[in-house]
Amino acid sequence: MRTREVCARVDDPLAGTSYRAVGRLGAGASSEVLEARDPRGRPCAVKVLHALHAGSAEARFRMRLEGRALAALDHPAIVPVVDSGVTRDGRPFLVMPRLVGETLQDRLRRERRLDPALATSIVRQALRGLAAAHAAGVVHRDVKPGNLFLCRAPAPGSPATIAARRVRVVVLDFGIAKILGASGPTGANVIGTPRYLSPEQVLGGAIDARADVYAAGVVLFEAIAGRGPYDATGQAAHMLAHVRQQPLRLGEAARVPAALDRAVARALAKSPADRFPSARAFAEAIARAGAPGAP
Repeated sequence: MRTREVCARVDDPLAGTSYRAVGRLGAGASSEVLEARDPRGRPCAVKVLHALHAGSAEARFRMRLEGRALAALDHPAIVPVVDSGVTRDGRPFLVMPRLVGETLQDRLRRERRLDPALATSIVRQALRGLAAAHAAGVVHRDVKPGNLFLCRAPAPGSPATIAARRVRVVVLDFGIAKILGASGPTGANVIGTPRYLSPEQVLGGAIDARADVYAAGVVLFEAIAGRGPYDATGQAAHMLAHVRQQPLRLGEAARVPAALDRAVARALAKSPADRFPSARAFAEAIARAGAPGAP
């Protein structure tokens, strides 16, 4: 028993810190998120760089950049960083509150599509958080259902109007965020998830808040229609579609008000100049458009 306890301490990914890992919540390409306890025994979530990337200057830079981005933000729709540090073996980590619920991706996998009232409520909350980030000079660059956390899932069978009021959305994972004016070691590859990339991200052009507006438009379309706005399969096909194909109109894939169809179409414009100028403007447009049963 004593040997197993020693091994557990040695293998602890948070060894050398004041936090104790008790489980794994998820993992990405360069980091993992652990369920942990803080020095007072309270639950928290700790994002820590994978040991495999401990020697990568770019990976360490991006983790520090994420901490810097989140430290500059104070909004209920953005997960805050409450502490940060470095493990005994030199890997940076970020400490965040332990959220309870599920991601929008989890929800869509289970239900495929959402009532327009609930979908618009979720995306509007995310857009308000993104607007706060943009005001601080931070562009997320990876807005997708897996990065929108629904903190309070509605009870089964709740009417859409009640469900829309009960879900609180938090935007996660600023790990590939762009801080306008910041510089540091970065790779040359396209950054982001192909299904939600803006055309300018695919083409390697200048990135600003309107890239997040485009991605939010794809998310809203998918949440309501149960499919994306492009007939594409695979990463390369999606990247090509963002640049060359005209997206399907939301009104052709689902029953929605004409104003909501127009708002989503504008968010999905190929040229950033033709989109909403800000996340706040998109949020206001879909609020004005309304949706059947929307609060």
